[in-house]
Amino acid sequence: MEHSWNIHKTIVVYQDEQYTLGQENELPYLIANGMKYTLTCHPFEPCLYITDEDNFTTAVHNAFDPFYVLEAFSKGENITSITGRKYKAKDFCKMVDNAAYMGDVQIDIAEKVLSRQDKKKISEKSEQKEKTYNRDAVPFTPDTDYIIYEDPFYDVIDEYTFNLVDFYLVQNAHTSTGKGAHWYALLCACRDLFFDDDEQIWGYDCGDADGKQITVDEFFSAPKEKCGENYRGAFLYPPHGGWLTNKDFDYINEVLFPNGTEELEVYKWSTDWSEYFDDGHEWWGSICYTVYDKTLDRFVVIMASATD
Repeated sequence: MEHSWNIHKTIVVYQDEQYTLGQENELPYLIANGMKYTLTCHPFEPCLYITDEDNFTTAVHNAFDPFYVLEAFSKGENITSITGRKYKAKDFCKMVDNAAYMGDVQIDIAEKVLSRQDKKKISEKSEQKEKTYNRDAVPFTPDTDYIIYEDPFYDVIDEYTFNLVDFYLVQNAHTSTGKGAHWYALLCACRDLFFDDDEQIWGYDCGDADGKQITVDEFFSAPKEKCGENYRGAFLYPPHGGWLTNKDFDYINEVLFPNGTEELEVYKWSTDWSEYFDDGHEWWGSICYTVYDKTLDRFVVIMASATD
């Protein structure tokens, strides 16, 4: 990619209490929480290389030329990734910090940390909305009315940077019961997961989703192969590798279902009704579950899809 950036100058283009993004000795760098990373790119492949002070390097595929990034941010401009996500300077720093030590990762996986950030912003807007006018008069918007964005579980799952599973905690809307209530929770999650702000990023039709109830034992069962064929497999075996164990899986579910699993009601859904699942159909797998926790009167929507 051609750009006018002067690689010889020393400059800081962004800095806050957590991050410093700049260039020195003709190399872009990021300092994140005291750890310094050198940022480089491959001249023939769209990879961003993140190298720490011990020379451990992570490759982020389909990412950015760091010189282009510095040039844009120095002009006060934003950048856009191949996924369509728009970045401010702090967003880029967060993505790089999240991707460091993954070894080899696609840009959409490295961006997961930004998705959680977006959810918190939506939650804050929703809380402000409640303070300013009568919520009962607001048109139905399931992404802000029923999804739970603040819960200790999110802090726990964010520690697992290799995780590919999308989790949504959804309040019981009490508009229906049984399968219908599960479908409604799935719809709420889709209204958020399949959109970036107001822009739809995956096509879907929840009306074509076919669900059937399964037992709790089936839900937590071991996969037959090391892939995303079921919930446990999707968590333990991301296609780009990781260091996750059954102990990790048990731990995150203890936080997700703090009152145990005896009062769970589980539905498994088909995965032929959204473009979100297309990548997983190529090889690794696609999953979609809704789990009603009777003790907390809330649903957990669990989806995953990935390719190599």
